[in-house]
Amino acid sequence: GWSPFEDHAIYRLLVPLKPRRGHTFHLELGTTGEMPVRNSRLRVELECTCMREPRVEDMLCFVHHPKEELRKSQCPSLLGTLCTGPYLDLEKTTRWFQVLVKAAWVVLTRLRDCRLTVLPSRRSCKLRLMDTSDSSTLLIEIIFGVQQDDSDTFLSIE
Repeated sequence: GWSPFEDHAIYRLLVPLKPRRGHTFHLELGTTGEMPVRNSRLRVELECTCMREPRVEDMLCFVHHPKEELRKSQCPSLLGTLCTGPYLDLEKTTRWFQVLVKAAWVVLTRLRDCRLTVLPSRRSCKLRLMDTSDSSTLLIEIIFGVQQDDSDTFLSIE
């Protein structure tokens, strides 16, 4: 969607988050009397991958392997990187995503006439793209969401 912002439009994109292998997401909705539901949280849990098919080589189970062995041989779990306690931390996730966007932009050599600025934001990823040839500007806000159960419904995490 988009909305007017001074002389520019803001394009809002919903980016669905999916748990990486060995993790599950559980959406905990806020109080049911509130619409839209506020104070919802995304709980992250580790899941056993020992018996799952097909088995990924060199992928250790976060549940059953010792932490020291996991630390030496693979990336840490989401609980150790993007969570505060058992819940996904939106500010940490936003900072992680901003770093990914900046790194990806560097390799996009075809867009040399376009300058990317990651704007300050704690709960979404806000980008400004400016065409250096004519100074036109495009504002993009990337909002994170999660699929509700197995439905076609996605809830934004804000």
